[in-house]
Amino acid sequence: MPSAVWSGHLHFGLVVMPVRLLVAARPKTIRFRRLHRRPGGPAIPPMQLPSIKQMRLEGSYSDEAESGVHTRNGSSSLREAQYDYAPVRQILQSEATGEEIRPTELVAGYEFGPNEFAAINPQEIKAAEVETSDTIDLFHFVNGADVDAVYFERSYYVAPGAGAERVYALLLQAMRREQRFGIARIGMHRREHILILRPREDCLVAHTMFRANEVRPLPDLKFGSEFSDKEISMATALVNGYAGDFDPTGFKDIYQERIRKIIDAEVSNKIDMSPTHARKIAPDLMEQIRLSLAQIESERSDAKSSKKTTRKNASVAKKKPQRIPA
Repeated sequence: MPSAVWSGHLHFGLVVMPVRLLVAARPKTIRFRRLHRRPGGPAIPPMQLPSIKQMRLEGSYSDEAESGVHTRNGSSSLREAQYDYAPVRQILQSEATGEEIRPTELVAGYEFGPNEFAAINPQEIKAAEVETSDTIDLFHFVNGADVDAVYFERSYYVAPGAGAERVYALLLQAMRREQRFGIARIGMHRREHILILRPREDCLVAHTMFRANEVRPLPDLKFGSEFSDKEISMATALVNGYAGDFDPTGFKDIYQERIRKIIDAEVSNKIDMSPTHARKIAPDLMEQIRLSLAQIESERSDAKSSKKTTRKNASVAKKKPQRIPA
């Protein structure tokens, strides 16, 4: 059973019962993470920068390097380059200066005109939030046939709490018998929601409701002239010809199934991006440059010291008298 996203009490009239809201449906799609792919050779060890001398010797990366990527049938493709892969992180940047922005420097802005913003204090937004309530206030019942499903937003199963099963079942049966939907209020997820309580055969389902100003107006549709009895009879016969029971398990997501097959075929070619193999990017470009320059200066200093030592040894060798054997 899914975990409860809210628990409290359902109130209507003088009746109070403990209930829980359980997520009834959620999109199920295959999600991908973006990877940075660049032609290259072995990954640089973490936080180790190549010297300028090494970069000159190794040269730039070539797209024509020998392939290290296998095709689905397990063979290497000479047309493929050897790639380095690394996960990608998103960076917030200022549109004015291009500098990286820290999350603590962000505030909410409302764009009321082209490039015209009103900066809103986060504390004021926090104060406007609605606290999570501990009750569902059921205040109205409507004819279920009058409720357009376009107003349904998210769906939750309403489960009774311990000891409330009998009261819950009685309310469910009464609503189902009269074909009524309940309208209720609840404070959840920092705002007040209107709930539509719909009776099913086995339980109550709560739908958060789109407000009237959130539902877009119906487009202007024109259907033309009236239809004859023969046309209506033929259309009715066609509809009945395709009639059948509603079975959601029979509806497959072809796109997701095809993506799953592609992923399964590539599992054998998985990419190892553990910390010992992955290229770790230094957090500051200026720090990278500073370390590279320091490395160059160190190499030059070592080279100068080596030359001085060689010259000194040569000079001493010239001044030292040669020993003549007896």
